[in-house]
Amino acid sequence: MDGEGARKMGGRWNPPGIPVAYLTDSRALAALEILVHTGRAAVNLSWVVIEAEVPARMIESVLPEDLPAGSDDVLSPSVARKFGADWVHRGEKAAILLPSVIVSAERILMLNVKHPDFRKIVFSAPRPFLFDQRLG
Repeated sequence: MDGEGARKMGGRWNPPGIPVAYLTDSRALAALEILVHTGRAAVNLSWVVIEAEVPARMIESVLPEDLPAGSDDVLSPSVARKFGADWVHRGEKAAILLPSVIVSAERILMLNVKHPDFRKIVFSAPRPFLFDQRLG
């Protein structure tokens, strides 16, 4: 949960160079995110689930209609990355709730790992997560 992977590679809502961590509130959406970004071979890797308790006061919520045009472009995430970078630099909250691009009715949570309140988030110990082998 140090944001290093997102810092190195960038993500939907952050450009390379900005460390953040991404979470979902369902294992199913997390599994879809993994499959979309890594491919079906990832089913055979070892995965874990880590639960997080993020106090509501630390979360900014953004509705799809409040996002800039083009932030849902799956082929070019530049608009979404600029939005996320601006949010991180403002430093108002430790987390932001954003729409999933994979399942538009679902939400993901992006954590600003450098925010002072980040250390107040409680993370569980990792537990094994197994994909159904039919997905592989």
